Amino acid sequence: MFAKQAAKSIKIESDLTDFRKMLTKVTVEAALNAELDEHLGYSRHEQSRKDNYRNGYSPKLFVQKIVKYH
Repeated sequence: MFAKQAAKSIKIESDLTDFRKMLTKVTVEAALNAELDEHLGYSRHEQSRKDNYRNGYSPKLFVQKIVKYH
């Protein structure tokens, strides 16, 4: 169904280019989200048992080591 609707809206070459970019973006985002789910061991909206879960709202501590080379 989606493919038919998308095909009807493609009239000129730039429409096809825009559609290709959108399709690529959606595909890459889906792949990255699946990879992140696999890496973390739980899905995006699933509550984690860990303190450092991925919702982005908990405070995080980043430690950076600065090394000077002479």
